[in-house]
Amino acid sequence: MKKNSFTLFFLIIAVFAQIYAQIPSGFYNTVNGTKGKGLQIALNEIIRNHRSVSYADVWIYYQYTDLKSNGKIWDIYSDNPNGESAAFDFRTDQCVNISSEEGVCYTREHSFCQSWFGAGQAAPYTDIFHLYPVDGLINTIRNNNPYGVVATPTRIFANGSKMGVNTYSGAPSVSCYEPIDAYKGDIARSLLYMAVRYMFEDENFQENSPMTFKSQLQPWALRMLLEWHQLDPVSDKELDRNDAIYAVQKNRNPFIDHPEWIAKIWGSDSINPVQVTLQPPPEKPNIKWFALTDNRTLKITFSQPMVAWTTENPLNYHINDAVSVTSLEYLNDTLTLHIGGLFSENAKYNLSIKHLLAKNMAFVNDTTLSFLYPYKIEQKPLLSWTFDNLQKKPNTPKVIPADYHLLDTVSEAVLYADGTYQSSIWVCNEGSGTELDALNGTTTGDPRQPSKAGMAIAFSNTTSNGKSVVFKFPTKGFFNLALSMAVRRTATGFDLHQWEWSIDGENYTLIEGTTTCPITTGEFVLTTLDLRTIEEIDNREVVFLRLTFFGSTGTTGNNRIDNITIHGVSINTYNINSFEKKNRIIISPNPTTGELRIENGELRIENVDIFDIYGRKHQLITSSSHHLINIVSLPAGIYFLRVDGQTVKVIKN
Repeated sequence: MKKNSFTLFFLIIAVFAQIYAQIPSGFYNTVNGTKGKGLQIALNEIIRNHRSVSYADVWIYYQYTDLKSNGKIWDIYSDNPNGESAAFDFRTDQCVNISSEEGVCYTREHSFCQSWFGAGQAAPYTDIFHLYPVDGLINTIRNNNPYGVVATPTRIFANGSKMGVNTYSGAPSVSCYEPIDAYKGDIARSLLYMAVRYMFEDENFQENSPMTFKSQLQPWALRMLLEWHQLDPVSDKELDRNDAIYAVQKNRNPFIDHPEWIAKIWGSDSINPVQVTLQPPPEKPNIKWFALTDNRTLKITFSQPMVAWTTENPLNYHINDAVSVTSLEYLNDTLTLHIGGLFSENAKYNLSIKHLLAKNMAFVNDTTLSFLYPYKIEQKPLLSWTFDNLQKKPNTPKVIPADYHLLDTVSEAVLYADGTYQSSIWVCNEGSGTELDALNGTTTGDPRQPSKAGMAIAFSNTTSNGKSVVFKFPTKGFFNLALSMAVRRTATGFDLHQWEWSIDGENYTLIEGTTTCPITTGEFVLTTLDLRTIEEIDNREVVFLRLTFFGSTGTTGNNRIDNITIHGVSINTYNINSFEKKNRIIISPNPTTGELRIENGELRIENVDIFDIYGRKHQLITSSSHHLINIVSLPAGIYFLRVDGQTVKVIKN
């Protein structure tokens, strides 16, 4: 028995977690009132343009779409519901060479044969709805023969499926494969799905295969499959598979969700239009918060409970450069990503996230999160503009205090849109020329528990291109700052945000390489402005941030912004360069090539330790009651010197 050892490092070794059959709310709203060919076209509009995966990735996704409860591959060609079946391991039993025996390995079977759709690498090639894991030998013998009814078998397989001349009425007298009755409905609904999904994308399909004409079925084949559909109703296996493939491809097989619609397109019920109960789409999940909590751990929380196996799938994440996700865990609504690779000091990394599904069957918008390495301590929210009760035009104020302070030590914080501190004067009136308004908000990015949607501030109009607002707030006692906010952009709204910082409200410095304007439109997206490298704004009585808008192309196009939150790390908690200690630690020279002097007022120094950025303790040489430190033997880099409980960052050249 030859087996393929599937060793891709990112493969999750997990027991298949079943997700219960659930049609996304409102998914089929647009088919209401259609019938016959019109229903087929309406369904095509819903399920076309699905996400295509690679042929290699299909192996990986089988562990979610086609696994039995015992962890073995569910093969519809060799499975025997009433007896012993082949037991394929989804990782190690993938076919390398086809054996002359059944039960040796499994392969990827195009139930709608490759030759019928012209092979190639187009969407049908990896469409999992018709691409089943099956016994390698049976797949080879079936080849590109049609399905059919066999009266006199030339070969009978272990579970009772068979090959032989097709004897179904009207079918060509060619060799065919007849599956067992338990899976005839599965195959029928897969081929009827293909007739809907590819009805307008079949220019390269074969015109006259034994079973199909382009994407559609030959008359005899359609009659047979309609019979098979009635013979073998939709099973729990198909319902679960439909949901799992939806999590991968973002489309569904409508004839598993609504088997009665087959008769409305091809059967006797095609004169009666479909009547569906119109439903609103499910609430779209968002990323509420993320942070690098240590040098190898990134944590993310979502606004909705998530389908665990989609959030734990490494194929849904990518980090730039030589850094990657090594493992994932979704627990208690928090996703923990462990990352590894060749990091660079003080470098910015981008984590792209795609195809994550919530339990309400809505997808998170594909997005990119940025983080700075190294980053050892989580930031905490300090203050926020939540705009809960913001008035609509023409009463929208141009001076707006922060309405939610999370720490008692935080004093006044104000947003200006009235010309103060180099902001612009925004127009707010009832007419079409208004530039400032309040619209419905979101819970995305709301630091409060429980969160509240309330209102959001809206900036609009092409006349506002180049206009600015200014945020004034204190940072006393905090460093490693960041700003997060939820932004919803319309198609003609601003597509560029320019940020600047100042410590006097007059002279501003551009923050390069950052943007908080989402690429997507129509949904609130949590965006982050990383301020940790701007040490000048740390621990200040007051600082200023100026946001300037560009790129609006319509008078009503807008950016709706909500839950603008300032985050930071407490200096007193972290104790790096502690500004408030009465006996402040001073290290000189810093940077150093090897010898350091510690000044601590008149106090005697009792304990000195030094750690690298990974938290590893190193030996050091001390003299003169620990006031002189020698670190010549340490390699160049960043270290943290702990002196009697206080910690100071040291750079060794």
